[in-house]
Amino acid sequence: MMRFKIALLIAYFALTTTASQAPDECPKDEFACIDVMNSSQCIEQLVIEKLSPATRENLIKCVEYEGTATNLPGATKYCRCPGCHTAAINSVIKEMFPAPCS
Repeated sequence: MMRFKIALLIAYFALTTTASQAPDECPKDEFACIDVMNSSQCIEQLVIEKLSPATRENLIKCVEYEGTATNLPGATKYCRCPGCHTAAINSVIKEMFPAPCS
């Protein structure tokens, strides 16, 4: 009986974890996405914590800094990497930096 309960519990967690995961839309072969992912804290402070207004200009400042993986403009980085964060942040990025990318 104990084995059945453990198996049932494992199956429950496996199904709920798999069902709740969003599809990964972050391109793994795009260097611009490294800059977007490395700027997670800055982006989160704007979008989630609302420490400053989440404007296009403020978001672009998060991904344009010395030592980035690419020298692309910030808007292009976001446009090429719309799915590299949580759903809340991704929706803001997709809205502010829609395709087609410049």
